[in-house]
Amino acid sequence: MVIAFFDFDGTITKGDSFALFLQFLLGKRFFIKAIRNIPSLLLYKMGLQDNAVTKEKFLVSCIKDMDIDHFKIKCEEFTPILQKFCKNSAVQKIDWHKKNGHQVVLVSASFEEYLRPLCKLWQIDLLATTMEVKENKLTGKLASLNCYGKEKERRIRAYCNLESYQSIYAYGDTIGDKEMLALASPNQAFFRIFE
Repeated sequence: MVIAFFDFDGTITKGDSFALFLQFLLGKRFFIKAIRNIPSLLLYKMGLQDNAVTKEKFLVSCIKDMDIDHFKIKCEEFTPILQKFCKNSAVQKIDWHKKNGHQVVLVSASFEEYLRPLCKLWQIDLLATTMEVKENKLTGKLASLNCYGKEKERRIRAYCNLESYQSIYAYGDTIGDKEMLALASPNQAFFRIFE
């Protein structure tokens, strides 16, 4: 058996899908929210604030109290935009793995809610960060640990028994993928390339 793990943002996409999704969801209001979150974003860039804390603060300011049914519809509507945001080289590599009978898993710090429709379309599995819902409303908080760095490795190991695979591929583009890339078989960890 062969399995391939792909990071999403920057590896499969041309940039940050979270910002793109929020722009789609909020329209012009997104830019107002982004300006209000500049102090938090600066703290993150300076290494003074954790990735998950920054993400949650931004999320609370943007989607707190949004109806989950409305949100799910928007996630489905976002899928064609997300598809166009993907690199052809990455999609071709995913297709290559699938054609060869390999199991493909997207492992992302981005949100399961808007990635799930794309993964269903591509017929691949998904491990991602999830949003908290209470009384059919989004709280803006995370329901899971942010699927980044060591959490990617933890989620992968909880998802499958790596020892049962003859060959493991991994694709990533940032330091947040380091632990996932280390799980790959020799010469099958790809950093910012697909060959």
